[in-house]
Amino acid sequence: MEVPLGLAPFADQSPRDHALVLAAGALACLVGYVGSAVLFFEFGALDHGGPAAPRQVASVFASLACWGVYAAAFVRGRGGPVTDVLAYPIATVAIVPFTTRWVAFGPAWTTLRDRLGSFLFRPDLLVNAVALVVPGVAFCGCLLTLWASRLDETEVREWQQRTLSAEFREAFVERTDLEE
Repeated sequence: MEVPLGLAPFADQSPRDHALVLAAGALACLVGYVGSAVLFFEFGALDHGGPAAPRQVASVFASLACWGVYAAAFVRGRGGPVTDVLAYPIATVAIVPFTTRWVAFGPAWTTLRDRLGSFLFRPDLLVNAVALVVPGVAFCGCLLTLWASRLDETEVREWQQRTLSAEFREAFVERTDLEE
């Protein structure tokens, strides 16, 4: 079974390079999450039983750090063209803060049971998801826009030729060029 084309890695990349991108994203998320909690509050503010606001603030910084690393990986042609800006960062910010709290403070089984039990109507879950995703997406969009604005058309084509596989270019890049 092949990897879907949208989830394919950049061209000429080893599995080790790909794994390093994932590790760097996870490390950045962890440093952003724990570092901001320690800087603005204290590490104990991340505990399950405390107020949610410190965890949400830490989540914003985790999101910014995570998406920043993946945006840099995108510019360098590491990771994957779709996975760097969407799939990997979303998975990373969903897993790293949760895992960090469980490793540091133990599992919060009652909280997990409550969240799963009334999953369909939980405004606090929406707030948590927004704190984890929106700042990072906006930051990544700004970084990639700034980077792309510094390139002329020739440099964009060279970057595409160097980093994107022929199949990906044919399916996603050249098709949109023909439509213009």
